[in-house]
Amino acid sequence: MALVCLLPISLQAQDRGIQEDYWLDKYLSVSYPLKTIHITSSYGTRNDPFTGKPKLHNGIDLSAKYEEVFAMFDGQISKTGYDPASGNFITLQAGNYTISYCHLSEIWVKETEKVYSGQVLGISGSTGRSTAPHLHLTSRLLGKPHNPYYLLTFVRDTKQKAVEALGLKQGKVLSPKDFIGKYATIAMRQQQRYGIPSSVILAQMAFESGWGSSKLAQAGHNFFGIKANQNWLKQGLPYSLHDDDKPQEKFCNFSSAVESIEYHSRLLMSERYKKCRQYAPTDFHNWLSCIKAAGYATHKDYVKKCERIILRYKLYRYDQLAAQM
Repeated sequence: MALVCLLPISLQAQDRGIQEDYWLDKYLSVSYPLKTIHITSSYGTRNDPFTGKPKLHNGIDLSAKYEEVFAMFDGQISKTGYDPASGNFITLQAGNYTISYCHLSEIWVKETEKVYSGQVLGISGSTGRSTAPHLHLTSRLLGKPHNPYYLLTFVRDTKQKAVEALGLKQGKVLSPKDFIGKYATIAMRQQQRYGIPSSVILAQMAFESGWGSSKLAQAGHNFFGIKANQNWLKQGLPYSLHDDDKPQEKFCNFSSAVESIEYHSRLLMSERYKKCRQYAPTDFHNWLSCIKAAGYATHKDYVKKCERIILRYKLYRYDQLAAQM
């Protein structure tokens, strides 16, 4: 008999939550270097486009016409610059790998800067020894040349495994950039109306819904894990059943993400969360601490998890922007 069958259902639910967090982290830990991948020239010996003679092509060329270029993994920018062959380039150190993005038209990061997978590093182009706009990608493993194609397959396999483990279709998992872009304006509007930091709204949404991928968010537009209270049920409002602290608990279903966000804002305006409102809408740490202290979440690292999202994706910028509007 499997061990999980011997555990109380509530613990099984918690274990599922831990597994979901794990696979969501795995999915977000890798990124393709471009939105779409089309290899135009492979790694290995080929005829040089300038001389026509056989020459080792030390990377792969990807079709890209002045498009955003993304960090494939978390890491640190080890070098940026220009040389006659590579043109404008960025080199990312990620564990034992170094990955270079070449022929760029724009560089948006600086040396020693810490970056995260999916973060925009710059814009592709045709600088240096290049016949047309494209992205030339090279990689090294422990200093030795390595075919970048294997990194692309690693990204693909990691994302596929995560999607299968989460029981989702790949298209239903938004990247953090797309998720933030979709909801940041709404969060800033809520900050202006209620004084709740935009960063807190976005971080809670991202953490509670797994960046919008949870079944509750997908089916019921509930991005905050809000449970259906007696008042909700008495009004005959829609709900769905999901395992959480207890099996088959009732959670609110909303007609849209906007309705979910508005309900969340009004919840934080209730008497239970009045201590939060003594802090400025740019003080995300104390807002999160007060929300947790008021009993909003049972996760012991709730504040740390949300703050990590805020700092990683610089969501505090939206607090500042909304405060200036």
